[in-house]
Amino acid sequence: MASTRGSSVTNSYKAMLENSVVKVVLFSGGRGSRVLSRQLINHPQVKLTLAVNGYDDGASTGEVRRFLGDALGPSDFRKNASRMAHELKTCSQELIDLLDVRLPVECSDEDGLMILRLLSGQTTTATANWQTELLAKQARMDERTQRLLGERLRRFEQELLTGERTFSFSDCAVGNIVFAGCFLAVGRSFNAAITDYCELLGLPNGLIENVTNGENACLVALNQEDKLLATEAEIVSANRRNHIKDIYLFDRTLSPEEERWAATATNGEVAEFIRQRTRVPAINTRLIDRIAEADLIIYSPGTQHSSLFPSYLTPGLGEAIARNLTAIKLLITNLQEDAEIPDSSAVDIVERAVYYLKDRNSKPIPTPCLITHYLLNDHHQTEDEKPYVPLGRLESLEDPRLVRIGNYEEGTTGTHDAAKILLPFINGILNRGENQRIAVWLLDASSLNKITQTMLEALRAGLANLPLAFEMFYSSDESLDAAFAESLPFVVHNVRTSGKTDTEAFHQAIGGQHFDYVLLFDSSGMYRGEEIVNIASLLTNPRLDAVWGSRRLSVKDIHESYRLRYRHNLVLGTVSYIGSHLLSLAYLLRYGRYLSDTLSAVRAVRASYLRAEPLDINDSGFNQKLLCLLLEDQAEVIETPVQFFPLSPDKVRRTTVLDGLRSLLTVLRGLAKSRRRKRQEAWGSLEKSGEVLRGLGKS
Repeated sequence: MASTRGSSVTNSYKAMLENSVVKVVLFSGGRGSRVLSRQLINHPQVKLTLAVNGYDDGASTGEVRRFLGDALGPSDFRKNASRMAHELKTCSQELIDLLDVRLPVECSDEDGLMILRLLSGQTTTATANWQTELLAKQARMDERTQRLLGERLRRFEQELLTGERTFSFSDCAVGNIVFAGCFLAVGRSFNAAITDYCELLGLPNGLIENVTNGENACLVALNQEDKLLATEAEIVSANRRNHIKDIYLFDRTLSPEEERWAATATNGEVAEFIRQRTRVPAINTRLIDRIAEADLIIYSPGTQHSSLFPSYLTPGLGEAIARNLTAIKLLITNLQEDAEIPDSSAVDIVERAVYYLKDRNSKPIPTPCLITHYLLNDHHQTEDEKPYVPLGRLESLEDPRLVRIGNYEEGTTGTHDAAKILLPFINGILNRGENQRIAVWLLDASSLNKITQTMLEALRAGLANLPLAFEMFYSSDESLDAAFAESLPFVVHNVRTSGKTDTEAFHQAIGGQHFDYVLLFDSSGMYRGEEIVNIASLLTNPRLDAVWGSRRLSVKDIHESYRLRYRHNLVLGTVSYIGSHLLSLAYLLRYGRYLSDTLSAVRAVRASYLRAEPLDINDSGFNQKLLCLLLEDQAEVIETPVQFFPLSPDKVRRTTVLDGLRSLLTVLRGLAKSRRRKRQEAWGSLEKSGEVLRGLGKS
């Protein structure tokens, strides 16, 4: 039900949604989540659902609810719809502006009736300047939008003229009147009215959903003195600092007599009154479907007791959220306090949200099934700033893995930095479907049979089942059988055919951004191809920069290797054994990290390290230079055992004692350079300090 322009934009938005891969449910109030919803609706790969409740009863929303008698409040739905229509440009800006206009406080019944007739095309005679301005906005809309708007306003006018109830137009938002007309036009179904109102603005179906099935309910609260706050407007009143003890949903608004009685009733009488009047609205089944398929569920900041906690009270909501085991679920606490959370901390907000999501702690739902991340703002405020919400008792939060603390404010605006909060999670979800790309470099593999055996062992070990994308490289005068290579579930390259040296071909292959990791594997027969799978499986953890295969963690294998190689020379065997440990100790001394097998021939490393430093893969000191590069950068390196088959020295090139000494010198040179650099940095700092002191002396 949008204009022609709006329809084309809506269709393009729908087409965009078909290509979306991140489905987001955002629990929202009217304004508190505006920066988050703006960020999400403009992200080309996000399909957004705003989950809103209708318990608002202040100002003109309260007047609409009183007039209709059986409707929830339209205000938060109207505000979100205007914001989304503005961002998506699904209708004319004149329509959005008109719906957000508030009629003058002095607007009489006659003036209000005149506005209904002006905007519905029944008359064109305005009697006041503000009426003329509204009429001008309406005149700039296309005919179809004018007709649809007029139909809803005439339906409201018909209800008004029945005389059953009066209506005050004073300070009333035009959009609330239009929403009331939608409610009446669709047979008094609140959720159908949301759909009808959103269609008027050209918004796609399902973008804005009510948390409940639409039945009427009224929000009340108990303060710390067990006194009843009878309306939502009273809960959020800026004229008082309400310390809320609990909130409830009643079947109808309290009458003036009931409010007077509640003010003097005993605590027991109030508790019984609450028990009798409490209403339990059913959850919106369409929202259950959106939650089930969501990749990201967000509990936004805002007026907690009036806009957000009441949504969490909905029966079945906590269970629906908990059933989605794969979604990320963020609770973003408020930056600054407001009238309904005075003296509350971020931890208080977290605990209260969990309390309501668990149906007042009556349901044994594991908390991590409801919230996976608490985003708490840490702001070091000055005395003259508006009070920020303090962190609170962080030690009371059971699991620190759920907690994220940071400065989430955009400058000093008092609003959240939506990009800083949301984009890391959205990008993480987007990257779930992208496999890490691994270049497997088969070294010392001139024999095609050995290359084939390595690949088959890796396949039998489940290489094709890993969520990784592989390409294999080898260097041989002959190439693998074409039919065999074609049957493999990965691409195979013989780098010898490029006409370059192995090292040149190596750096050319990894020079771009094609690969995330490079796995270097000795295919001489000393290691089984299964180790490729064992090493690669650890690369599914994106934190790791390198996985280092260790023969020394396989004690029996390494001892057999020494016996085979040095059985005729005990002295050389002893020197080799001690030398390998000296290498490990050198790294411990230099970097504070002990690696038991620095000479391993099975290792994987993040490709960016090899791009940054063009190391010669045929250099006998390659491993030491690579390790120095990694540990100098404080890279995340994990060492894992690999099975080792000792081969006779006449069948394979082995590391010699001289190679070991060169490797040790490589590490020690790195240590000397590091110490020189640290002395230079320290001396530079002293010089700067001296300059500062001299400057202070002169001043």
